[in-house]
Amino acid sequence: MEVGWFDFEPPDPPLRNPHALVMLRPWINVGNVGSIVLSRLASIYESKEIAQLRRPGHFYDFTRYRPEMKWVDGEREITTPNTKIEMVRRPEEPDLVLVHLLEPHSNSEDFNESVLAMLEALGVTTYISVGGMYDSVPHSRPLLVTGSSRGWEIEPDLSGVTLSRSRYEGPTSATNGIGVGATQRGLATLTVMVHLPMYLQLDNDYAGAARAIEALAPLYGLKGMKIPEVELGEQQYAQVTPAMSNNPRLAEMVNRFEVEYDSRDQDDDSPPSVELPPEIERFLDEVRGGDSEDGQTSGGI
Repeated sequence: MEVGWFDFEPPDPPLRNPHALVMLRPWINVGNVGSIVLSRLASIYESKEIAQLRRPGHFYDFTRYRPEMKWVDGEREITTPNTKIEMVRRPEEPDLVLVHLLEPHSNSEDFNESVLAMLEALGVTTYISVGGMYDSVPHSRPLLVTGSSRGWEIEPDLSGVTLSRSRYEGPTSATNGIGVGATQRGLATLTVMVHLPMYLQLDNDYAGAARAIEALAPLYGLKGMKIPEVELGEQQYAQVTPAMSNNPRLAEMVNRFEVEYDSRDQDDDSPPSVELPPEIERFLDEVRGGDSEDGQTSGGI
């Protein structure tokens, strides 16, 4: 079955009050937070892929998102970058729709309309965006989560995260039009954004992913469930403090972030912002030296 630019296998029976959990790579997938969260939910509930773009080359420049060559059962196969959608049937509603968005290079209007058509075809009632961003926060404190919601009859419980309308102004992704379109179609919307230490630049930030899962836990019955990302994240961040003893610039920066974090107004849920001296800014520029093709930043301490 075709829905917009997607090939679609409709679920039978239909999903119950489905919530769409959405990640966007690479725009707000720093530390692969969104990817890890959706992969964990797919593993917990045994997801099934039900849709992918029929002609991904209509949207993607394959000199920027490279296809991959793999050997499968003694034969070579080419994997083409794509946007895919999975479904999850939970023991109780809501069921889940896991949307792995790959940001398009062209024809964004067609892309957005096709995703919205898929949400409508699946009967999605709630649209939740999950991701990560770098910020001036320390690894030695609980990671901050910010977000906003619209259209909920009762404000969602996110493990103590206070939601507020974003005041961000600046560059964005054309795919944000999907969230706007979801609101216009009467869907409840929610954004969950984890703020990650800008000096770590981990390819897979498991602490950030664990924090996002913790925020979503009350919505989907995940409280008390053993989540491997929690221990993996603790192991990652535990390696940072010993490294500071041999890196005075890193130690100074972390101390500044800790002071700002600890002194912020408890009634102010906006993330901390620290004015850094030029030598620290130069240090961060060195850390960020390995920008990759898809917008992720490699490197680290």
